[in-house]
Amino acid sequence: MSDKYIEKSFLYLLVVSLLLHVGVFALLYYLPETKQPPPKEPVFIDLQQMPELKAQQQPRQKEAKRQSDQRMRVERETAPRGTDMRESTTPSRPPARPQPQIRQREVAKAEPNRGAATGKPSTPLPSERREPRIAPGSSVASLLRPKERSGEQKTLPQLFPGAGKMAKLEETYRRKYENDIAEGDTRFLNTDDILFGSFLRRFENSVYGVWRYPSEAAQSGTEGITPVKITFNRRGEIVRVVLLESSGSKILDDEVFRTLKAIGPVGAFPRGFDKDEFNLIAFFQYGGARRSLR
Repeated sequence: MSDKYIEKSFLYLLVVSLLLHVGVFALLYYLPETKQPPPKEPVFIDLQQMPELKAQQQPRQKEAKRQSDQRMRVERETAPRGTDMRESTTPSRPPARPQPQIRQREVAKAEPNRGAATGKPSTPLPSERREPRIAPGSSVASLLRPKERSGEQKTLPQLFPGAGKMAKLEETYRRKYENDIAEGDTRFLNTDDILFGSFLRRFENSVYGVWRYPSEAAQSGTEGITPVKITFNRRGEIVRVVLLESSGSKILDDEVFRTLKAIGPVGAFPRGFDKDEFNLIAFFQYGGARRSLR
């Protein structure tokens, strides 16, 4: 390429560049400037104390005129003279005393003598009239005679022991199973036990869900206590039930066995217990149409 061609092209490019720059400056010059909004002037507010609104006074209701308010002339009343003196001087009569009964007795004694003198039979006084005698063994006598309480009435069996007997009974079994309790595989029902507390609470809830007071025993008032020894396996299932002592009623004992057969597994043993079986000594109490498990 020749030098003249290069110079011409350079000049053309220079002219185009100048035109572009001039056009851009002209565009910027003639464009309207964006006016910024004037800054907002602060508004000052004077806080004035508002006057307290006076409570509207309710119009007083006019009181109704009473007759006593009106002035009226009344004649002056005067009591007759001497009445006060009469009332004060008249002595008060003492209350009538009841006549003694001695006179009635004297009249009753005088009546037969008077009848003998006049020859007329004397009428008996009401107090002297006697009730007609009723022959013993008659139907009327059996109706009027009060029913005698037979001493041969059968008393209901009171088999439920008191607090003292219950404590002695529990102490007896504690001594009997002292060695087993020391080994740790036999316990009494104590829901506050550190190791078996949750296990025994589950067992107690299961028993109360099934255990019932036999209707025959409740109606007849039969009460008693049935101590049993219950053996659980590691799955919490009851594998053996031993009756330690009868309550004196077969119905109550059978209900205990039925209850223990009806409940399902109680749950696994606690982790700290490594033996295969666990023995529980429980007391099933019946009394006052209520049940109590100890």
